[in-house]
Amino acid sequence: MELKARDYGIDWLKAFAIVLVVSGHAIQYSLGRDFDSNILFRLIYSFHMPLFIFISGYLISPGKRIVFLWRQFKLLMIPFLIWMVLYSFYYRRFDLQIGHWYILPGYYLEIFKSPGRGGLWFLWALYMIDVIYFFLRQSRYFYVLSVVLVVLLYVGSSFYPALNSYGLRFVMFFYPYFLLGCFIRQYQFGCGIKSWCVAALIGLSVLLEMAWTRVGTVNAFGMPISHEADSLYAIAIRILTPVPLLLLLFLLSRRFKQSNAVVQWLSVNTLSVYASHFAWIYLLTDSLAATSLARSNVEIVLVFVIASLATWGTIAGINQASVVRKLLFGR
Repeated sequence: MELKARDYGIDWLKAFAIVLVVSGHAIQYSLGRDFDSNILFRLIYSFHMPLFIFISGYLISPGKRIVFLWRQFKLLMIPFLIWMVLYSFYYRRFDLQIGHWYILPGYYLEIFKSPGRGGLWFLWALYMIDVIYFFLRQSRYFYVLSVVLVVLLYVGSSFYPALNSYGLRFVMFFYPYFLLGCFIRQYQFGCGIKSWCVAALIGLSVLLEMAWTRVGTVNAFGMPISHEADSLYAIAIRILTPVPLLLLLFLLSRRFKQSNAVVQWLSVNTLSVYASHFAWIYLLTDSLAATSLARSNVEIVLVFVIASLATWGTIAGINQASVVRKLLFGR
């Protein structure tokens, strides 16, 4: 089902999400190994990618034709493959500088096994989610089957570590947010929400954020919890932490009845920004590494501002060549 009118709230949500991505990477690559101690980074990383997946679930079309999978392949997987090759020249630059080009095929195979090691893993994960969605959506028990699948993946991964490979780890973690977006769109959640519900969501967000960790261990509600732990408690904390924030942001987005040129550009070009901003982040942080600005808040701001402007210019240029645009940005 297509949207009958432009959803300005979703425009704002998508724009906000991609700004968070660029901000998070500016902090991460500017601060080096100390980025996890940055409070803003921790907050951003606790929910920004679940927000993207949530929006994707909200906007997905429930069509039953197989052409859906090819359309999503062109949108997500072709850019994934091309950017994987382009960014490999940066990630493996030291090997390539000494002529070890033979390492690239093995490196690409390793990315297929672990997309987070050099590929734009979000595109890979979202396509896998789209494929699962397409087949399960044919059933009237879509939500039940989806929940069962996620549970089976978590349980199975404890006995068969291979289920953590080839992006399945991303699927089991992010698919619930996709389902949440589908559910809210289908049942029109957000109409007539009481103020006490909003207050409860805010309170729950604060509590869960205090319990969330990307790495290391925190004391969550009186119990130590490690990011790497696979206990039911640890998994529940990791999955639930973004949920109240996603609901709050969605409710807030319902208040936007118009947008502006910047918001609409960011909304239309979220994938383009996601794919192309890394190059500028890498270049800028490498250039500033030996200066007095390195590892400072000033560097973070400079990297964010300059990378954002350079990314805009890059996308504007690429968009002039339709073939290149389709290959790099899927549209």
